[in-house]
Amino acid sequence: SLQSGDSTSALRELLQAANLNPKDPEIRFALGWAYSAKGRYLEALEQYQQTLNLDPKFTEAHNAIGAIYLEMGKWDEAIQEFEKVLKDILYPTPFYVINNIGWAYFKKGERSRAIEYFKKAVSLKPDFGLAYYNMGLAFKELKQLEEATTAFQNVLTHAPNFFDAHFQLGLLYFDAGKHEQAAKHFEEVVRLAPLTENARLSKQYLELIKKVSK
Repeated sequence: SLQSGDSTSALRELLQAANLNPKDPEIRFALGWAYSAKGRYLEALEQYQQTLNLDPKFTEAHNAIGAIYLEMGKWDEAIQEFEKVLKDILYPTPFYVINNIGWAYFKKGERSRAIEYFKKAVSLKPDFGLAYYNMGLAFKELKQLEEATTAFQNVLTHAPNFFDAHFQLGLLYFDAGKHEQAAKHFEEVVRLAPLTENARLSKQYLELIKKVSK
């Protein structure tokens, strides 16, 4: 049922399963996941905590708790949970967790520290577009525009359809007076994601560039 996206009936089935097998951490975890999918974060947290009470080595529960804290804007708590995940040397995708820690530091306003984590994430997974993108945002806020440009270009090397990276490059080139390069990226935003707010803004920039270059 979880796969079909019908989270209400999935929840009902999982609650029945939890009643039948109250000591099964997998069922508790799935229940947390189903609550989380419905945006019922406090109930999800309770189930993930019960998962850990039943099996303290259930690392994925710490990751799920961290993800909820990110959603709730509880940055310090998120970092704490993600660091617990990284203590598990067998955890298969540490780069996602490291990127999430970086994002929490970014949201806390600790840009330089965030960049360290994004760099670590891409050193483990060199084609990790999202970590390059986050790194670009952090460099941009630190006014390190060359580094920001390189980071956004790295996104597109690995994920050419990442339209937000095209938008950010469009802005950087526009501000640098490189209107021809900016226009190429704004056109890509409009092509790849025509119904988004960034596409609407890209069209406005393209109009401006037309006027300026006349």
